[in-house]
Amino acid sequence: MTQDRPVVTGSRLESPVRVLPDPDYLGDVIISERVVAKIASQAVYETPSAGAAAPRLFGSVAPGAGHMGIRSSDLAARPKTSAQIDSSVVYVDMAISVRWPESLADVTERIRDTVEDRIKAWTGLTVARVRISVTDLVA
Repeated sequence: MTQDRPVVTGSRLESPVRVLPDPDYLGDVIISERVVAKIASQAVYETPSAGAAAPRLFGSVAPGAGHMGIRSSDLAARPKTSAQIDSSVVYVDMAISVRWPESLADVTERIRDTVEDRIKAWTGLTVARVRISVTDLVA
């Protein structure tokens, strides 16, 4: 793609000069925050000791939520995850449930490492923070 720019010398307008784009420039890639959140969610989904957390209401699990069509804690489901991208830096937040009696420190460390590695490998973005809230233990 070329652009024509008129050249002004003194008071008269001369014929346009063709400006060719840099041949090494391949364009911009814009990665959506939803895509990054799904990558993080999939990383948790692939961890057998963790999964989706039950919805919470005023700090406690909402009783009977399953009957209203609201999801419950499920180790075979993807957790609720959000991501914010600031330039090339990512901040991830997620709420998960963990299988009892797994070590919370071990499971969250494994998830954090997997999420950071996966986002870096698939998007090239740098992960600054992965905030994990463990909201439920599942037997």
